Amino acid sequence: MKNTNKSNLILVVDDEIEVQRLMQQRFRKKIQTGELSFQFAQNGLEALQILRNSDAIDVILTDIRMPEMDGLTLLSNLSEFDRPLKAVVVSAYGDMKNIRTAMNCGAFDFLTKPIDFEDLEITINKTLEVVHQLQEQEQKLQEALDKLHNLVFYDQLTGMPNRNGLIQKIAKNIARKQAQGSSFALLTLDVARYSIIKSGFGHALSDRLLIEVARRLERWEVPAKVVARLENNEFAILFQELETPTSLLVYIKQLHQLFETPIQLDEITISSLIHVGIATSDLPYDQPEDILRAADTASHYAKQGSGTRTVFFDTNMQQIALQRLNLEINLQEAIKSQLLQVHYQPIFLLSTDNLIGFEALVRWQHPTQGWISPLKFIPLAEETGLIVRLGNWVLEEACQQMGRWQKLFGVACPAKMSVNLSGLQLVSPTLLKNIDQNLKDAGISGENLVLEITETVLMENIREAFDILRDLRERRIGLSIDDFGTGYSSLSYLQSLPLTTLKIDRSFIQNIETNQTNLEITSTIIELAKRLGLKVVAEGLEKEIHVEILRSLDCDYGQGFLFSRPINAEDATSLIAALVG
Repeated sequence: MKNTNKSNLILVVDDEIEVQRLMQQRFRKKIQTGELSFQFAQNGLEALQILRNSDAIDVILTDIRMPEMDGLTLLSNLSEFDRPLKAVVVSAYGDMKNIRTAMNCGAFDFLTKPIDFEDLEITINKTLEVVHQLQEQEQKLQEALDKLHNLVFYDQLTGMPNRNGLIQKIAKNIARKQAQGSSFALLTLDVARYSIIKSGFGHALSDRLLIEVARRLERWEVPAKVVARLENNEFAILFQELETPTSLLVYIKQLHQLFETPIQLDEITISSLIHVGIATSDLPYDQPEDILRAADTASHYAKQGSGTRTVFFDTNMQQIALQRLNLEINLQEAIKSQLLQVHYQPIFLLSTDNLIGFEALVRWQHPTQGWISPLKFIPLAEETGLIVRLGNWVLEEACQQMGRWQKLFGVACPAKMSVNLSGLQLVSPTLLKNIDQNLKDAGISGENLVLEITETVLMENIREAFDILRDLRERRIGLSIDDFGTGYSSLSYLQSLPLTTLKIDRSFIQNIETNQTNLEITSTIIELAKRLGLKVVAEGLEKEIHVEILRSLDCDYGQGFLFSRPINAEDATSLIAALVG
């Protein structure tokens, strides 16, 4: 089995020295030509040490009875290695009990001693072929994930971090400030003449303008800075290590000096007028989006004046703190008095336009402020811990509604109810008990329920999540990664966690018909999901062209305002009745 691109390294684990001699003699020619390589260990402990020191091993041939650690114990320890690896047991103790035990421990095959070397060679070739197929599959998945990571977190024009990438950097600096007391500052700036150049000279020249601005910022020698491109002509600079406030003032002066010289593109001279907004780590915010929003607000104020201006964000610009405090008090009362509502957004099978389920979404109609956006009160509920009570109530209401629909429509009832699960709910010791009770009370099965969890929540609770998700899947409950692509996508967790669905964030569907990057991201996510055997839901569908594109990409399901806004239970019931009858 010659394959010059593969190491074909086999670890033989056996305490009989004669086995090592026979292996080297029998496979002498293949060893000389480089088709096979062997490494030897006398027991399971030595084998584990070799495996921990090298990821080049493809196949393990192991005896069962050995000193210090036997072969069966070795097999049970192979799960710690997160790579394609297959083990074949070669033992004189080939009774049915040992064979069954070995296979249950993860053995790929079982051969008996005395060794039939022709049979062993066939088995080695077969096992290596399987390992190589797994390696190639993992490589393709990793390449797809790397591509997705690049599309999601980096600007494709400049190669800089984009808004998503910058938010990750800000979050790390917030954590460092909380742990070590270090200071940072975020500057946002825009090039004032960009829109004129774009409309007057076209995309090619305006793109060159952005690239030149990016290069000036990159060449600027400032320690520990991160430069990002946000949207269009907007850039951001994150100073990660500010020793003193004076350092920031020096950097601001240098930044303005950097753009004193106009930008020359061919025969066109472009004014490099910039507007700068600044948010510092002294602000009372612990969310990266709030820091970025503050810098954007300051930048907006800077644009209102003439010439090059720099504006520091001042909390007096927005009465956020007071508003949030009042909102928290009102939210507590709304949850306690059950003044919230659950609305249901339908989800359709894109290939047939059949209604297959709903997503349960909480809505709040304030008695004096009217409808309050979930983007305001959901993050507040998460920060204050109210999300557990809120989430449990939504889960209960959604299950009860599904039960009512099943009684009303029978087999014609849509099969799935999707409910969002917060991080605090995920690690709650009463989660499984609550879910079991809700399913029982509503008279529905686990197959009718899909729990949506964001990537960020999963990665922050990965150890606790693994066992919980396994228990949920044992109940046949669907598990969906919500807003996929906006968090840290790890191939190892995608392969190891018992997921059923990936949900593409609406930000990638918006303008997918004109935004090539969004199209590539969406296509990559769907391709990745198919390789992992997962279903795909796209949210945020607002135009017919969105459906056409997603169908062409083989996306399974879709939801969005094109089909329906989230609607109350009565309207959802009428929708089902209209579609089934």
